[in-house]
Amino acid sequence: MANLFSKINRLKNQGWTWDRFLFEIEQQLPAGLEEKTLKAHFRQPHRKSTRHVEQVIQTLHNNAFPSPFPSDVEGMMRVYSNLFKCKKHVSKDQDIIDLSLFIKEVIEQSSHELLLRRARLHWLYANMHFDQLPSLRAGHHKHQLHATQQTAIEHYNYSLTLMDEHIKTDNKPNLSEFTLYKARQNVLACYLNVVQPEKRFNDENVLNYLKQSDFIPRSMTVMVNEPYQWVVARNGLRFSSITKHKANCIWFFESLVKSSKFFSDLNYTPLGYPAIADSPEFNWAIDHALQGNQ
Repeated sequence: MANLFSKINRLKNQGWTWDRFLFEIEQQLPAGLEEKTLKAHFRQPHRKSTRHVEQVIQTLHNNAFPSPFPSDVEGMMRVYSNLFKCKKHVSKDQDIIDLSLFIKEVIEQSSHELLLRRARLHWLYANMHFDQLPSLRAGHHKHQLHATQQTAIEHYNYSLTLMDEHIKTDNKPNLSEFTLYKARQNVLACYLNVVQPEKRFNDENVLNYLKQSDFIPRSMTVMVNEPYQWVVARNGLRFSSITKHKANCIWFFESLVKSSKFFSDLNYTPLGYPAIADSPEFNWAIDHALQGNQ
């Protein structure tokens, strides 16, 4: 979610000068980075980077914006993620089942623990079910698919409730609206991923969730707080187009252009995403809200 463009803008927004940026990069990457290259990544969402630059910016971002969740649960999240992505792990499926049983037991015994620790445990347990959705859909296991979807949604919502409770306590660490957004985006993805890709944007459950939840207004809050998060703005425009909400389409498109002037061209292709003009889910917005930008 937080791409290189957004990470650099996020760090710059903390008051970092370019000299500070270059100094911090040199501490991680002895060869350093040319200032003009750094500034190009700061201004251009389409710019590709080397693996070394991505790694050093990721390190700086992690240092400046550490996870608000306890380190033991965050470590378990990494363990699961690495296990899920590993294609050569022979017993991966059974190991994930075993890990899921363990996490479930930990959750049931953690009712008196820190709110953020419990929140991350629920998030992890939800991820373990969410990641099963594509294979269950492809295998036409309809009953198991929807049961797994509901379990994932339930635990993402538990996580959001616990994070909201933490925010009300005013205790440290603070939670950003962007962190909450990522959990809400996962809930939305649970609705999307049980439907075949070509049918997702006419699916009644997807549309009902978008209209009845606070996903769109909370996405707006993210953009107010972090106006360089162009992926959030693009998603907001995309889902406002799907729900045919003209005012929201205009709002998110203006936010997208505010994040980078390149987005004023509907044929612009940012790194990792197709142009808005080439993506059918934006057609309603283009026809009814963005006619002057074609």
